[in-house]
Amino acid sequence: MAIGQALREAREHRGMTQEAAGQVGYISNKMVSAIECGRRAAGPDVLERLATNLDYPRLYMEAAAEVTGGVYTSPWLDGEGVDLHRTSVWAKTCEELQEAIKVVSVADVVNAPSRADETHRQAVHDSMIQSLDARVAIDHYLAVMCEEYGFSILTVYQEHREKLESRGYAKPRPKRKSAF
Repeated sequence: MAIGQALREAREHRGMTQEAAGQVGYISNKMVSAIECGRRAAGPDVLERLATNLDYPRLYMEAAAEVTGGVYTSPWLDGEGVDLHRTSVWAKTCEELQEAIKVVSVADVVNAPSRADETHRQAVHDSMIQSLDARVAIDHYLAVMCEEYGFSILTVYQEHREKLESRGYAKPRPKRKSAF
């Protein structure tokens, strides 16, 4: 249902009808309705078209979670204890980054893992969990700031990818033929 809620939210935020969303996703308005209500799943190709055309951060996050089973993606924070106002997200991101630096700094990863006792293993595990907390905060910072300041999250990620490629940190990806 998370993908359905994200699709509805993205569509309404962009001022689109189900018919218009269906057109950009190459699906019917009835399929859009079924996805939004959780009666049908959207395949990866449909998710990609909808996310790319609606360019809405939460939809990207939920689509990634759908395709990967939640691995290498942050869950959308929508619980009662969450404040997604830009200043709250900024402050939480700063806090989580500081905590991650502290915990990661004390994790003993110098010695071979085979020599690590349970205390060291736990410290490494804690550093990974805290790193994920920081990642979730960063992902929400990006999402909220893109929406608040009118940046395309797709363009921001593309610019970042180009930066990494220009520095030799990532190999250029082959250009894909557009389905649009």
